[in-house]
Amino acid sequence: DFDYISLSYVKSANDVRTLRRILYDKDARNIGIISKIETISAVRNLDGIVRESDVVLVARGDLGMHFSLEEVPLLQRTIIRKSIEYGKPVIVATQILASMTENPTPTRAEVVDVVTAMSEGADALMLTSETAVGKYPLETVKWLRRIIEAYEDKIQYPREKPPEIADVKQRFAYSIVVLAEELNAKIAVFTKEGRTALRIARYHPRTSLYAASNNKKIIRRLSIVWGVEPIEVKAENYLDGLEATYKALIEKEEVGYGELLVLTYGILEAEHTIKIVRVEHPVYPSISGESIS
Repeated sequence: DFDYISLSYVKSANDVRTLRRILYDKDARNIGIISKIETISAVRNLDGIVRESDVVLVARGDLGMHFSLEEVPLLQRTIIRKSIEYGKPVIVATQILASMTENPTPTRAEVVDVVTAMSEGADALMLTSETAVGKYPLETVKWLRRIIEAYEDKIQYPREKPPEIADVKQRFAYSIVVLAEELNAKIAVFTKEGRTALRIARYHPRTSLYAASNNKKIIRRLSIVWGVEPIEVKAENYLDGLEATYKALIEKEEVGYGELLVLTYGILEAEHTIKIVRVEHPVYPSISGESIS
């Protein structure tokens, strides 16, 4: 029961569609596809590949074998930006803290490299040889976490307002981010398939983003997405999901007395619900009667 399958040496969007058909035929449509961008053909067909994929991976090691070394930084930035444009999570991999294969501490250049990938908007950083064959696997993970935690609140992440031609779901996600930031409120979304959380995360909100779901697989898949804190709740419909999400946040002490919370779910119906709630009764949590109108 795994969540993603990684597709190596992708050349075009058709490769992704072929794997998708195989997964569907095997009744495994809920498995996501991570497309590794590592060849010249993949870079040429980047738009189509990103559009068809669930997650994109910047395979810097293989890219460095097909392109000159000085081109790799620009390729990394281009792939990350394209992934953000299509609302797809993006992983940066290979030689993240390569020196730690032999040494207990990273180099200054490696620290800068990690922060650069973060600044460009990467959702995740993937260690390879450092933990596969390195002498200091645990120390490497601790150092990477230390660097990320030191800088993630200091970075101005990329964000572009959706164009006028963008669909209503994308404009809705952007508006939720703007609303929450204007109110200095946290964001909580109940999602059954994870798409609404992905759309909101695309705009890198400068506030906490919680994604609640009644689907364990969706909870696991969302753990790779920038800024998303997944929460499992039990609810069969969207309005009950909002109530369950609010109660779960109170129980986990993620929101406290007096804080504002923007609660919503994916746009699926003609009539939609957005609740702006001030936490007033943490002992008996309920979003009924506490909405700010």
